[in-house]
Amino acid sequence: MRSNRDDFTPATKRTMAERVAWRCSFPGCQKNTVGPNSSDPTKKINNGIAAHICAAAPNGPRYDLNMSPEERKSITNGIWMCRDHGSLIDSDYSEYSVDTLKQWKQNAEDNAATSLREPTKVSDLSGSSFLQLGNQLICNVHWYQVSANKWKFELVNIEIGNKHDFHDYILNFNNLDEHERYVVVESQGDARLLNEIKLSVENQTQYIELSVKDKMPSTDPNKLGFTLKLGEDGDLCIDSGIMRISGIEAAVQSLSTTMSFIRGELKDAEWLGSNVTDYYHRYSGDLQLFSRLIKMEFIRLSLIPMKEYLGSEKRTSLPFVKRFNKITVLSRDLKFSSIIVNVDLEWGDCTNWNGEVRVFILET
Repeated sequence: MRSNRDDFTPATKRTMAERVAWRCSFPGCQKNTVGPNSSDPTKKINNGIAAHICAAAPNGPRYDLNMSPEERKSITNGIWMCRDHGSLIDSDYSEYSVDTLKQWKQNAEDNAATSLREPTKVSDLSGSSFLQLGNQLICNVHWYQVSANKWKFELVNIEIGNKHDFHDYILNFNNLDEHERYVVVESQGDARLLNEIKLSVENQTQYIELSVKDKMPSTDPNKLGFTLKLGEDGDLCIDSGIMRISGIEAAVQSLSTTMSFIRGELKDAEWLGSNVTDYYHRYSGDLQLFSRLIKMEFIRLSLIPMKEYLGSEKRTSLPFVKRFNKITVLSRDLKFSSIIVNVDLEWGDCTNWNGEVRVFILET
């Protein structure tokens, strides 16, 4: 009887394990997963597992309907873990994204390669991710350790900002405005409020150590109430009569209006809005970098709570999105003073959506 699972072959599992020197790929673990069987000198014990990044069967963790069976059982869709962490990434799969697991896999293979070729160093940026601290700093980092709400990253370099700003942020963290004490992680599609941050140095390598608050819960976009429908130019559709929209249609429109609202436009609520217009004028000449920065803004606005303009309740601007998977800006050309962004996301009800979102830019 044929299984509906696209499992790895024994040869693929072995190669996967050997490429990371039989050590767990979960950051901070590196547990050896193979050793001698003490009761039989001719046998070994294997405590590792070849975990699927995208599930081998429907309804599994991170299952991708668009993958072929060959892609699902390919070594590129696997990550070697100890049994404890292999179970963890599947049982709590909503917290471990495809991009994050791919980055961990790359980091583990790089570490194994480095141990073979010392003193040759692999590329510092290989397998790195953007990590944003507050509104002005974005660093390239490698995941190093994960333990509940304690995260540790190896600092590679500073992409936006400078060393002075970076050290000043850490030294003055406790005195920062509450709307600056947050972190955004590109690969994980996650963002959290920060309890604590510190910089440590080990063997001339700098590490960013973070204590983060719990993740904000997401809501069901289908329960969004009515709002007025806007046209391509961002104004009300009045030619065919004023129309009301709700649910997913309202959520998609909110993606556009939230990202189009310029951060700092309200002087007594400067934390509201996005940095898209600023990023457009500074970085849109490099569409790959620009797309990554737009993704960081989407993540921040969906998961970092901001004080409401009226009242003291805190909420996120896009609470109905669980995770932004991929963001692509195809062109910097403006139409109706806006760009078109292709968005791949997971709604708060765990359904996926892919489509185009118009984001308005203030021209100078």
